[in-house]
Amino acid sequence: MAIETMEKQKTQVDGTSCQATSTAKYDFAGHLEKILETAVKPVTRTVDGLYNIFLGMYTVLKNTTRDPITSSYPTKMPELYSRSRHRLGLNVDPDTGEHLCIACKLCERICPDACISVIAHPDVKAKSSQFYIDHGLCMFCGLCTEVCPTDCIINTVDFEMSTETREDLVYDIRKLTLTQEQSRNYFQMKGYKTKRQKAEEKLMADPSKKAPAEGGICHKAVDAALDAMGVTAAA
Repeated sequence: MAIETMEKQKTQVDGTSCQATSTAKYDFAGHLEKILETAVKPVTRTVDGLYNIFLGMYTVLKNTTRDPITSSYPTKMPELYSRSRHRLGLNVDPDTGEHLCIACKLCERICPDACISVIAHPDVKAKSSQFYIDHGLCMFCGLCTEVCPTDCIINTVDFEMSTETREDLVYDIRKLTLTQEQSRNYFQMKGYKTKRQKAEEKLMADPSKKAPAEGGICHKAVDAALDAMGVTAAA
């Protein structure tokens, strides 16, 4: 019995020593990893910082020889795109100078800010007698320009609208209406078609309304051919 007890104690001692040895090895590996991480991290940060400094200096040197792109406003006006949404205006026919507003009030109905007021002419059909837009309320969404059937109301490229009072931001039909030359320029800029151009395209699309010399249909020749076949032409 004494021998067996001694052997059990020896086995327990050997197992304890093995566990202590493995624990010591694990702790040594962890300490070594922490030491390496502590030593490498500053080096990595230093390299990243130098790389970012190099990028910044490279950008500075690259733009040193370039011409400045800053515009000296208002000495030099910025070039705006044709679809820029700024002050609203009313077009006239570039060919005749006739006002294009037909008082349909589609712009007034669709305006989310209710800043448009159109007053139809009491005697003349499809004509407005007054037109008001409060640019102090307008958010320049462009919805009114999209629903206009005659391309009358547009967003101009005029953005200089500063005033001393809010009342001055309410434009009537006199201040809103563009000149014939301005309307012609905006029609070309925005790709709109005048009434004359639309009529010409409609005429070109219908050969029955064109002269035979222009590629149209000769009605006399058609009637003669129908008579020869004994077919009565429809009236």
